[in-house]
Amino acid sequence: MSGMGAIAQGTDVGGSLGFPSAATGAVTVKPGLGRTPAWNPSQSAERGLLAQLMSVQGVICREVRDVRLAMKSVVTYDPHDPWQVPLPFEGPALDQPIRIGFTKNTDQFEAHPAVTKALNAARDCLVDAGYIVDEIVTPDIGEIGETGYRALMGEINVLMLDDIRTHGSAEINRMFDEYFELFPPFEGEELLHQMARRSHFIRQWNLLLEDYPLVLTPFLPSPTYAWNRDAEGKDGIMEVLGCGIWSFAMNYMGLPAGIVSPSMHDGLPVAVQMVGRRFREDMILDALEAIETRTGIMAHKLFDRERA
Repeated sequence: MSGMGAIAQGTDVGGSLGFPSAATGAVTVKPGLGRTPAWNPSQSAERGLLAQLMSVQGVICREVRDVRLAMKSVVTYDPHDPWQVPLPFEGPALDQPIRIGFTKNTDQFEAHPAVTKALNAARDCLVDAGYIVDEIVTPDIGEIGETGYRALMGEINVLMLDDIRTHGSAEINRMFDEYFELFPPFEGEELLHQMARRSHFIRQWNLLLEDYPLVLTPFLPSPTYAWNRDAEGKDGIMEVLGCGIWSFAMNYMGLPAGIVSPSMHDGLPVAVQMVGRRFREDMILDALEAIETRTGIMAHKLFDRERA
């Protein structure tokens, strides 16, 4: 998605809606678990449990209003998906003003000044729009992200690795070898225990979201990465996927999260993430639109840059 198409559809298990949006200045909201239907009529076997809990269908568009329009269609109920909950897209109105939690925490990774600038710009837009924005401490995002990575690698190791070895290219096999080195798969009883801890992480975030229905977070600790960077060895994997803990953790917990780019660095967009309560993608889009209205539609800025 580079803004050339009005709507792009994506399947996101660890950031496949967020990463393209962040890299191209597009907008998305990764739906939470049970929000959009998923079913592959040609599948020969059911997906692993974590894949079922983490993978969602969503859209990428040039601007927030297009994401909202598309999502109202995407959430149409389909009984083929046993996880989907048939709910309208808009939820009940909350008491005003809405409180938003705000964090610049990037865990073990150093935050680039351009990311801090983007987060501050987003915060200022939200305050101007009438939200109350408080800087907060969230549950340990590094622990959640790493646990999620290793648990998913454990499931892939059991259920998918034979197919990857048989049908994957040499490059894909090399990359999975590096994934397994960087995020050692949980195995056996440990995998089951760690998957059980997922409920603990979700409970922590549910309690936080009771006080702050939305949380503004970094997406990545650095500005847009170079093309194909995640295929350039372990350093490249860590720069893109390894440090994408804010993205991956939300997939692991099944929480919705939106992406918008309030600023640029060296001519490229710098994205931030907005996390919300389950089934409140509408509120996430409201907040993203408040930012977009005040900073401008990034796709337009990028097209203007090319015309200059």
